Amino acid sequence: MSVVCYIPMLEGQSEEVQHWLEGVREKWGVIPVMLPQVDWNDDLTPWPADPIFKKGKPFGGKAEDYLARLETEIIPSIERKMGIVPDERWLLGVSLAGLFAVWASARSGLFSRIASISGSFWYPGFVEWLENQSFPIKSAYLSLGDKETEGKNKHLKSIAEDTASVARILESKGVATTFEWTEGTHFGPLIPRLDMALSQLVQQL
Repeated sequence: MSVVCYIPMLEGQSEEVQHWLEGVREKWGVIPVMLPQVDWNDDLTPWPADPIFKKGKPFGGKAEDYLARLETEIIPSIERKMGIVPDERWLLGVSLAGLFAVWASARSGLFSRIASISGSFWYPGFVEWLENQSFPIKSAYLSLGDKETEGKNKHLKSIAEDTASVARILESKGVATTFEWTEGTHFGPLIPRLDMALSQLVQQL
């Protein structure tokens, strides 16, 4: 079975992540593809929302447009160049890209399985919206760092409850879902968490 795992490019991507990508295919039998850089605040958010940090910019809510580009332009072009039609496509995202992965799983049949690491499920109205969706995906993996609830930002205080709610909703809709706590903060340590996500998705095949 051929599997391509698409990953929205991580901001401030390090050499460590690049090295990890080089070993994914050999370790997990999955072809990793880093998607082109996006505007995280705009392209990965489902609807407009106010900033959550004093000097932050508003969220543009242009995920619908970005998903359409993935479906009609970006992914078809990537797969033509690779000369492959995969049996399954996966989507793995961190932070707002993790939010996008779950949102996209309800909006498109493009992806078979998704993984969300520290997904931004605090996003205004997201959990409520998710309750009324259906999901064509086969499985989902969610993880959260055990120190993420220690932050002072009031908007992020509900992240544990929100992530548990997303897991419950996915399960209730028939999606095989794994939710686990891992060591760390919102973004780190990242490589072990990326490995955990792929390990779980491979096991769910």
